[in-house]
Amino acid sequence: MFSFLPGPRILRSPSKTGYWWQNPFYIQALILFSAIPLLWPVLPPLTDAPGHLGRYRVELGIVHSPWLHQWYSFDWHLVGNLGFDLLIIPLANIFGLETGFKIGVIGMVLLTATGLLAISKVVHGKIPPTAAFALPFIYSFPFQFGFLNYCLSMALAFNAFALWLYWGKTHYAVLRAILFIPIGIIIWLCHSYGWGVLGLLCFSAELSNNYASARRQRKTYIRSFFQAGLDTFLAMLPLLPPILLMILWRSGHVSEGNGDWFRFDLKMQWLIFALRDRWQLFDILSIAIAVLVLLIGRFHLARPLGLACLILSVAFICLPRILLSAAFADMRLAPYLFALALIGLKAPVNRNFARIAAIAALLFFLSRMVATTISFWLYDQAYQQQLTALNYIKPGSRVIAMVETPCLMSWYSNHMSHLPAMATVRKDAFTNSEWAIAGQQLLTIHFPEAGHFTHDPSQSLYPRRCRFRGSADLDTTVHYFPRSAFDYFWLIDIPPNAWPHAKGLIPVWSARNGILYKVDHRIPSPSQTEYPLSSHDKAINLVRMQIKKIL
Repeated sequence: MFSFLPGPRILRSPSKTGYWWQNPFYIQALILFSAIPLLWPVLPPLTDAPGHLGRYRVELGIVHSPWLHQWYSFDWHLVGNLGFDLLIIPLANIFGLETGFKIGVIGMVLLTATGLLAISKVVHGKIPPTAAFALPFIYSFPFQFGFLNYCLSMALAFNAFALWLYWGKTHYAVLRAILFIPIGIIIWLCHSYGWGVLGLLCFSAELSNNYASARRQRKTYIRSFFQAGLDTFLAMLPLLPPILLMILWRSGHVSEGNGDWFRFDLKMQWLIFALRDRWQLFDILSIAIAVLVLLIGRFHLARPLGLACLILSVAFICLPRILLSAAFADMRLAPYLFALALIGLKAPVNRNFARIAAIAALLFFLSRMVATTISFWLYDQAYQQQLTALNYIKPGSRVIAMVETPCLMSWYSNHMSHLPAMATVRKDAFTNSEWAIAGQQLLTIHFPEAGHFTHDPSQSLYPRRCRFRGSADLDTTVHYFPRSAFDYFWLIDIPPNAWPHAKGLIPVWSARNGILYKVDHRIPSPSQTEYPLSSHDKAINLVRMQIKKIL
């Protein structure tokens, strides 16, 4: 399947400058063009991005704001999930919060593209003609979901892996061992998953190279295997210190949340979803083209990346959907499997076939960049239309929002489920769209007056067929939300025929599929009873009561 033994020779150029796809200007153009979809949108249209921005506003402004401390606290402590939380501090101080955030996301994309092409260059000696096929996977489903710390850690991991391979080839083993101690710690701080992937990549490369070296010494297969294993273990020691940080992190009061193992039905979906964006047929066709390229290349990968893809495939199969309280642990790995396999393909020996492959890769890259640019522009237009409601919200207000949120498995997503958090960013307001997972974030929410409506997903209005975790319909929310705890009721991407007409809700702004009500505190809530819990939440509460009795 995956070939990690030496294969046919790499195509060499008859000229000194190499082929056009190996020209430095072409390579630099690929890297720069990979950021084009993010240039126009005011806010990167990634689902979780507004929620991240809301947390950063609390992080940077809670000391100076007269309002934020009423509902939030932000406490620094050791967490393997701090990438953008740390990066945003200098960026916001230099460029402002929103502009700095956008620059950070663009920089992350450029860094990912650089890392992928750098790995390709070190592995093959020259950029293969198929390398451009890998770059559209930067705008993968995990990226569009807004898993920013994870994506940043993967960008750093790819560049670190290229450096690991380069220093291994140039025999700078001591320098590599010294510098990869802080490199591993930095990547772990960004996101622990990125450190884990880096470890698997480096392990694969070392094991593959050490085994090949032992075989060249004409040792038996068993002796070669044990020698390669010992040499690989010694080489991996500089990447082990974050294990101590992981123990310190997980030994605190954190939610362990591991589950949903071996859901092979979902794993097939994650592979198909790797380039999921807006147009289902186009996105699936793009995945089919990537698979076809790998089939035509017979999965004949250069030695380090062949074994790396095999090991990462096993990890993808074994990972649960929820790991260390983080959802979609296995889904996050799927697009990077495609990217690494595509940059690992060896160049065809036939010169004409190589040219055809390079042209096809460039066309694939450009078509995906054009489509993603248009898609992000459309998301941005929808964002800006809804965000005009912020002009009618007073600073320091308390906002309850509901957002039309498609089912997770629906191909198109409006990317708006955390858009209400922009009221925190621009108005220092409380919103019910922030998430609070013990041990994963540094933000804590303390607003008991809001009752059920303190955090995500209380803002998400899912279709009835896919509601979960106690999410309610609009009528139930209007009936039960505590009027005295909120100043505004904001509906986002909800059609006018669903807008409520209830006493105490005064419309102050509206647009297509969006309306903002001011809550009249003189009129009490229609119901003073407790918000009705779902059967799932009731079962959880019952278990908690039984545990308390036992203790």
